[in-house]
Amino acid sequence: GHPRLALPLYAAALAIYETVLGPSHPQAASTLVNLGNALFDLGRHGEAAALYRRSLAIDEEVLGDDHPDVAMDLSNLGIVYRNMGYTRQAVVLFERAHELLQGALGAE
Repeated sequence: GHPRLALPLYAAALAIYETVLGPSHPQAASTLVNLGNALFDLGRHGEAAALYRRSLAIDEEVLGDDHPDVAMDLSNLGIVYRNMGYTRQAVVLFERAHELLQGALGAE
C-alpha cells in the first residue's frame, strides 16, 4: 500500500541478503521482485523491468529454466513490458510463463 515507504526497506533487505547469502540467492531474487513491484507501483517501469530481469536471471540459474518461480518472473516482466507498450515482448513472456506453469502444475 505504500510503495514509496517500502523502497528503502526493500533496498536495505536486498543489500543484506546479497551480502549474507550472495547476490545469486533465491531470497535476493525474491527481494528484487518486491523492490520491482514497489517501483512499478510508482510508475517507474523501466527500473522495475531491470530488477525483474535480474530476478529472472537468478532464478533461471539457481532453480532451473522450468521452475514455477521462473514463470512468475516471466509474468512480472510481461506485465511491466505491457505497461511500457512492448506488447509483442510481453505476449512472448506470458506464453512462456503459461507453458512453464502448465508443465509444472498440469494442464487443468
